[in-house]
Amino acid sequence: MAAMGLQMNRTFVDEIFYEEPAGTFEDGHLLVSEPDLASAQQDPDVGYWHCDIAAHDRLTWSEKVYDLFGLQTGIPIERDWAVSRYDRDSQNALRRIRAFALNRGFGFILDAAIRPEGTPGDRRIRVVAAPILTDGRLVGLHGLKRAL
Repeated sequence: MAAMGLQMNRTFVDEIFYEEPAGTFEDGHLLVSEPDLASAQQDPDVGYWHCDIAAHDRLTWSEKVYDLFGLQTGIPIERDWAVSRYDRDSQNALRRIRAFALNRGFGFILDAAIRPEGTPGDRRIRVVAAPILTDGRLVGLHGLKRAL
């Protein structure tokens, strides 16, 4: 992608929204297959995540998401633990918006406060989620997280 004659760095967002072949999305950018986090170009400001709904909310995080939560990269993460790191208001908002999204097959954007492991104070993050459908059934959520 070029802008004003300059070559811009490619990002995972560019790859998903500008380079995917027809049929990758349905009904307004709903993913129909799980993006490959391992092949995602690492943007220093954005972390990528996946929640496999069909596999009991199994989480996969890129290195940046681990950093946002103050964790060592690669350790297994339980969704309940991750949600417990959100402050109370953000937990309530996440539960409501996620339930609505899962019920209707929608994506969402949420600004939240989290308490990173081993770090005093809260960190503000933005969570972007897009549903993944298989045969019209929601099987996962995939998205981005970044510090605000």
